[in-house]
Amino acid sequence: MAFPEIENEFRTTTRLLLGTELKDIDDYGEWLGRRVPLPSLSKSILSGKEVWLPPPLSFRNTCFTTKRVISMEEMDEVNKSTFSPHDLKDASVDGIVQKFIMPVVYVAGNFRYQEHKNVEKCSGAGGGLNLYYGEDLYLGIKNVAYSNYALYCENMFGCHAVLHSKFCIHAYNSTNITRCFEVDGCANSSDLYFCHNCEGMSNAILCFNAKNLRYAVGNVEVGPDEFARIKKMLLGHVANELKTKKMLDSDIYNVG
Repeated sequence: MAFPEIENEFRTTTRLLLGTELKDIDDYGEWLGRRVPLPSLSKSILSGKEVWLPPPLSFRNTCFTTKRVISMEEMDEVNKSTFSPHDLKDASVDGIVQKFIMPVVYVAGNFRYQEHKNVEKCSGAGGGLNLYYGEDLYLGIKNVAYSNYALYCENMFGCHAVLHSKFCIHAYNSTNITRCFEVDGCANSSDLYFCHNCEGMSNAILCFNAKNLRYAVGNVEVGPDEFARIKKMLLGHVANELKTKKMLDSDIYNVG
């Protein structure tokens, strides 16, 4: 179960983006994590404690063995070698690997960096607070969950590869965006819904490969009133589907 701080910020962000509050973030976990590489749970071979490991995407699509897992704070316990230079004399390359390397190779999860507070279910995180279920969540970051690779971000949920952004749900490969929902490849924009490859935009719905538009739908500027009418219909549908199914069938990658 997520800690109270992340639950509160999830409610705040959904209210801001969708006009309605969603609560109990883990109930929406399948939806939030649908397009996001998330960590997997293992156990330390030394202590039996929970250890969260990076997803395969982070390491050349290679899955880690779960037989040699430790938590970051346990590294000192396995860093001391019992071998001497004399042991290497006349050893073959294969012998060195089998005798000297394999016994001391471990996978370290639960990686933490700089100061941090309220960090749970993260394979790699630090330099921030209120981080829940993610990988590569670092530096000037707070209130982020179900996300992978987010730096200098605030209130981001279900996001992947985002920088200097805040109050977004399902934002991907984007930089310096605010209050965005289901966007990919966007930059220097705010209040976008279901947009791809947009830059310098504000208040846009279903816009693609566009720049510097305001109150736009389908790459056409429609003005504040018409935009508000269409946005109300869209968010009504989104909120109803999420509340009833805990899932939204449409996203930025299949909306077309």
